[in-house]
Amino acid sequence: MHEYVPYLACDDARAAIRWYCTVFAATCIEFIADGPVHVAHAELLSGEARFFVSSVYPEQQLHSAHTLPTTSSAVVVVCGAIAEPLERALASGATLLRPVEPDRSAKIRDPFGHVWILYQTGLQT
Repeated sequence: MHEYVPYLACDDARAAIRWYCTVFAATCIEFIADGPVHVAHAELLSGEARFFVSSVYPEQQLHSAHTLPTTSSAVVVVCGAIAEPLERALASGATLLRPVEPDRSAKIRDPFGHVWILYQTGLQT
């Protein structure tokens, strides 16, 4: 295997794509619409990392994170510094689940229900 790519289903995938582009400085490099509202598939690129976003498709067992009582996973964003993306996330409606810790990581839940861990690299030990 060469790569693991998160695939996030969102109630409002178009809004989620805008949010991820703003907060994580991502670029949408592929977008496939499914009518005027739904997104069949979108590929976002942030630095060298990519992830996919789509609308929910209950008939395919692809549900929103908001329909789940909890989550069993999180997407870890490894970056040089977490202050700016964390500030953008909180200003854009994310919920802080764990504040910045001494190891320079923080946990947030985005407005679409997905959990993210922002992890800062290059720390002095």
